[in-house]
Amino acid sequence: MTRHSLTQGLICGLLVMVGPTVAAAQSAPAVVAADQLGNIQTAINKAIGAQAKTIEITTDGNVLVVARVNSNMNASTHEGRNNEAKTIAAIVAGSIGGSSGYGTMSTIRVDYMTRAKASSKAASRAKIVDRVEFRKGPDSVFDFHQT
Repeated sequence: MTRHSLTQGLICGLLVMVGPTVAAAQSAPAVVAADQLGNIQTAINKAIGAQAKTIEITTDGNVLVVARVNSNMNASTHEGRNNEAKTIAAIVAGSIGGSSGYGTMSTIRVDYMTRAKASSKAASRAKIVDRVEFRKGPDSVFDFHQT
């Protein structure tokens, strides 16, 4: 019985010591206002000549996701999508550079995807054709990430 209590005490002690360290290492998710995302979307539309409904911008924790939905780039080559994604990432990085709410943003991701029309039963299903990521380095610059 004493051995069991001692083991529990040691485990609890370790959890108390590790708990604050883990919490401090995690950064808070970025908080971005909808109008800021709308401004970024407008800038991307102007720069690449995309139709408004083919670009969706969301945040997922510390990742800013630009979805190119049912765009003509889905039929392009991987290199063609990479080139467009580099342009998109430069616009996003320029837009979020000094903005509050973006300080903890670690990744810009450009997803090329197909999605069924809204009238379809499968409208909520999306298929990712390609994904291009840009990760923030120690110099706070978003660099093209290759896997």
